[in-house]
Amino acid sequence: MAREEEDGRSNQEKQDDPQPHLHQTFSSYIGLSFSLFLASLPSNSFSFVQKLQSQIRDLSLRLFQAEEQLKQMKSRRKEDSKANARVVEIFASHRNSWQAEEKRLLQQIDAASEEMASLRARIEDFQGEREEWKARIQDLEREVGEREEMIRFMSRNAIADFAVEDNVVDQSGGGCGSREWEEENDMHYEPVESLYHMKHFVARRESPWKVDGESTGISSKLKLLEQELQNLEKVDKNDLSKVPSLMRKQAKRYQALAGKIDDLCRRLQASDPCESTLSPEFSTQRQTEFLLEAFRLQQRASETAQKLMALQTEVGKSYYGDELGSEAKLSMRRSFDSIRNNLKEVQRNLEIWLARIIGDLEGILARDGVSRANAREYYVSRYPFVQ
Repeated sequence: MAREEEDGRSNQEKQDDPQPHLHQTFSSYIGLSFSLFLASLPSNSFSFVQKLQSQIRDLSLRLFQAEEQLKQMKSRRKEDSKANARVVEIFASHRNSWQAEEKRLLQQIDAASEEMASLRARIEDFQGEREEWKARIQDLEREVGEREEMIRFMSRNAIADFAVEDNVVDQSGGGCGSREWEEENDMHYEPVESLYHMKHFVARRESPWKVDGESTGISSKLKLLEQELQNLEKVDKNDLSKVPSLMRKQAKRYQALAGKIDDLCRRLQASDPCESTLSPEFSTQRQTEFLLEAFRLQQRASETAQKLMALQTEVGKSYYGDELGSEAKLSMRRSFDSIRNNLKEVQRNLEIWLARIIGDLEGILARDGVSRANAREYYVSRYPFVQ
């Protein structure tokens, strides 16, 4: 009885409590829905689920491998960063040493530049001093040459004075001493004593300075020489020797020397030594200057003669040492012989022309009574270094 009453109460309570009934209904709904879902699935859904599970496992494995690689890369990155830091430190130390070395080299370059500038300045100073010394040496050489010319001139005048004194003492000799002195110097003047009183009335031979280069034949020889040199250059264009150029230089030297002698002759013609309007002192001074210039030209002519001898030696070495091999070499040798003979003739004519001018000027000065004392006074007044 009691049992039945308890069951009845429990049923009564269950009926009175709606919560269990709702839970049961929800579970039934879920079960029915899942059954409908399973019923609606295709037939191969289980294999698809298995495939998805296998893909999930592969992806999980790849994810694990990627995480491992990421860890390794992080560790390598840390090691690389440490190595890079060490390399940066090394390069920084090297850069500091390089900068210090660069500063030191720049300082050395600046010091070397300053030293070079000072050396250039010293070189310029030395060059200026050298030019000054060269100028002084040239002045001294010119002064020495003029002094030697003065000494030679004074010695010639002394000889002339002695000849005049001998002529005055020995009246019966008819001026033999004076004529002997004139013959020795290749001059053909009358005795000095008679010419001293009648120098404007005695007819003299034609003065050598009244003869130009055309009259002496030097100009024609130079023109012929130029033509021969041109022909030689046309014939022997492939000649590698320096002989034709040396011959042309020698011809130019003769042209320049002949031009200077022509200029001296023109100035001598412009100032006639027999002109009565000039004072004796001025005439003597001018003739002495002309004589000194003629001496300088004579010295230059002797130097040109030495160069001609050297040229002949060079020609002999280059073209006369071998045997004749062809007609061209034979014609070239003939051309060289002709040019060499013309050069010799021009040299001889120039020397004769200068010697006659010098002899005539010396004769005029001796005729005008220029003594050693007068010549010394003139030179001392012009060149005070001569004592």
